[in-house]
Amino acid sequence: MVQISQTSWQEYSLPNVLETLRYAPMNLAISKTPILHYTLPGELAPGASVNYHIQCGFKAIKWTGIISSFADNKITVRLGDGPFRGFTASHLFVSEGTMTACYDEFSFQGFTSIPEDVFAGIAEKTSIVYGIQARKSARDIILAVEAQKKTQVFETLDQNVSAG
Repeated sequence: MVQISQTSWQEYSLPNVLETLRYAPMNLAISKTPILHYTLPGELAPGASVNYHIQCGFKAIKWTGIISSFADNKITVRLGDGPFRGFTASHLFVSEGTMTACYDEFSFQGFTSIPEDVFAGIAEKTSIVYGIQARKSARDIILAVEAQKKTQVFETLDQNVSAG
C-alpha cells in the first residue's frame, strides 16, 4: 500500500477554496518533481466524481474517485476508475480565520499498470498542488465564455423576433 498525506493552508476563505477547487487549473509548472492535483465536482454529494491527476515531467497518471460521503467539509472518496485496484482519499477543509487549512490523505492499493515500487518512489516525492490562481484563471475564462454564449443566444432571439 502507498500513502500520501499533506496539510496546507490557503490564503482564502473556506467557501472560496471549495468553489475554486471545482475548476481544473489552467496551467501548472511541470518539472521532474511529481505534483498531484484534484478537481472537485460541481455538487459535493455522494456519488459525484472527483478527478485526480499526478504529473511527473511529461508522464501523467489520471483517475477518478467517487464521493462516498460529504459532511462537515470532509470529503471521503473511493476509487471510481483508474490504474489501481483500490484507492481511498479524504479531504478536510477547515476555516481558520481568513485562511483555510486543507488536510489531504490518499491511500493506493494494488496497481494494474505501474509496478508498486515505481509508484511508491513517485508518491514519496509528490506534492499536492492547489493552484488556486491557475484555477481562478480557468474559472474566469469559463465564465466569460458562458456569458458570451448567453449574450449570443439573446441576440439571436432578438433578431428572430425583429424579423417576424
